Amino acid sequence: MERRTVDVVHPGQPQSETDHRYRGEQSQTGDFNGRKWRHAPSAGWFRYELAVAKDRPINLVCTYWGSDAGNRVFDVVVDGVKIATQKLDHNRPGEFYDEIYPLPADVTRGKERVTVEFRAQPDNLAGGLYDLRTLRR
Repeated sequence: MERRTVDVVHPGQPQSETDHRYRGEQSQTGDFNGRKWRHAPSAGWFRYELAVAKDRPINLVCTYWGSDAGNRVFDVVVDGVKIATQKLDHNRPGEFYDEIYPLPADVTRGKERVTVEFRAQPDNLAGGLYDLRTLRR
């Protein structure tokens, strides 16, 4: 995975967030099990800019805690295009896991960077997000 990684963000880590132009509203960060996370409550959002390999197929890889549950439904949006609606509901209890979202070629074609945004759906949380990376397919 490391060889194929184009860029990686470590949410909740100040330097990593600054380097990736973090922005958000009503977003929060914290620690769990030795790792930092970021989430946003209902009507909240957060986003980062990540490098992509222009004109090459790219996956977006998000690391979540598999025991997160409750009202955690959110949209994953890349450069204004919704690529997924994610629900965290005991997806992989007791472990961190990676969710892989293939990015449409139209979203990355000719670009060096994209903006990845996490938007909470009404009465839900967006996240917690533990890592975020762009990966060559």
